[in-house]
Parts: sequence; structure tokens; C-alpha cells
Amino acid sequence: MIKIGHTDSDTRSTHKWSVWLGEWLEEQAPGRFKVEVYPNGQLGDSPDMVAGVKLGTLTMEFDLSSVVSSVSGPATSAVDLPYLYPTYEDWVQGTFENGGLELFNETLAPSGYYCVGMFYNGMRQVISRTSTYHNSEDLHGQKIRVAQNDLDIKTWDAMGGSPTPMSWNEVLTSLSTGTIEALDHSLGVFNDFNIHEIAPYITITNHASSPFPIVCSLEWIESLDPEDRALIEEGVALACEQQREEERANEMEYIERFKEEGATVEELTDE
Repeated sequence: MIKIGHTDSDTRSTHKWSVWLGEWLEEQAPGRFKVEVYPNGQLGDSPDMVAGVKLGTLTMEFDLSSVVSSVSGPATSAVDLPYLYPTYEDWVQGTFENGGLELFNETLAPSGYYCVGMFYNGMRQVISRTSTYHNSEDLHGQKIRVAQNDLDIKTWDAMGGSPTPMSWNEVLTSLSTGTIEALDHSLGVFNDFNIHEIAPYITITNHASSPFPIVCSLEWIESLDPEDRALIEEGVALACEQQREEERANEMEYIERFKEEGATVEELTDE
């Protein structure tokens, strides 16, 4: 039994390709594996599921890499460093062709976790209720909602903004009322929650790659029969590759939707 938990919706590409993994494994080895996928935080919030992976109550979990680094140590947060990869294509090459995933697993190993693969959550961008941003002067004094971790806070502080850590359930109300001016997240999130309707200024910054590591227990995966492990890792790699391609194509459609519905979308130049 392979139990996969996540907090994404059951309509997103991450869930779709997780379900596909179970179907693919059944085709390759009938009756050998049974995969159950639990979306929408059915098995608990992110910290609960990461803990469940180590406890053995959950086989795999995926979420923002900051969730993993909160329990595995600061070295693993390197995948979220600002401008580590300036484009989606650079992220794919660096992570899956140039050894980035292997390096990530080296930092995970001491904490007992293993990253089987990575889904694409979307390059992180900025959406604002007031304006687009070109430089630190534009960002000065702008309260930008960030995830509740030190790296995001330090990143936006260095970029000139006023980082405001905030739980997700407060974000939409805070944007509507002007408690915050802007939000740091992926185009997929902007689309799914129709955030462009209350914050119609989008700056394409690509300031972080923001992957979704799929993690399991290192002890569990090393206990598998070598053939079973190879098959699972192959299946996850295939699922991730297809999910990344689909989510990237979706992002291009989201940009067109935002423009058609009256939002301003501006991509920064090198200057």
C-alpha cells in the first residue's frame, strides 16, 4: 500500500498525476502495488503529513519545499533560494539534468527523508492591488504577504519590500481590505483563487522556483526490493515530468486569462 497525501485540490495537475502513478504501477506490475491518494488535506495539514511520513502512517507527501525544510534543516531550503534559477527551463535543467535532485537528497538524508521526485508548483511571481514593480524603490513600504519562514522574510526584506508573514486563510481578506498590498505565489494559485479580481497587477519576477518535493521515509524506500524501488522511482519520475509539462502549459493560459479579464501583466526585463 502506497498512501500519498497532499493539500492541493483534487482538480489540480498534482493530484491528477498522483492518481496516474497508481494506474501506471498497476499496468506494470498487476496486483503488486495499491496507491491511494488523499487530496485537500484529508490526512491533516502539511506539518502533520510530513511527520506522518517518518512515523509510517503515510508513505509519501508533497508540498512546498519550505514545509520539508522546516523539519529537515536549513540546508534543504537551498532549492528555494531567490533567483537560483531565473527561468522554468533553467530549473528543469538544473534539477533534473545537472544533479540538483541528487544534491537535495544529500541534504535530506541526515533527517531520514528521501525525495522521490518533484512536481512543479510554478515559478513564484508577485500580484498586487496597487501596481507592478520594477525595482526596490517600487517595493519600498509595500506590505507583501510571504510564507511564515525566515528565507522568504529575508528575501523580500533584501528586495526592498515589507514582508508580512501570514497564514493562507487570511490572505484574500487582507488583500481586499488593504492590510497587505501584494502576494508572493505562483500563477496557478492566482488563477485558482481568482486573486487578479482584487489585485489586478501581476509582475512576472520568477524570483523562486518553488517546487513540490515528493518525499518519503529514507528507511522505507531503502527497505524495498530493488526491483520494486526502481519501478516506483521510474513511475514517479514519469508522473512528475508529465505534471510539470501540463502545469507549465497551464501557466501560459493563466497569463492570457488575466490579460483578457483586465489585469496588467508585466514581465521584467534584464535591466
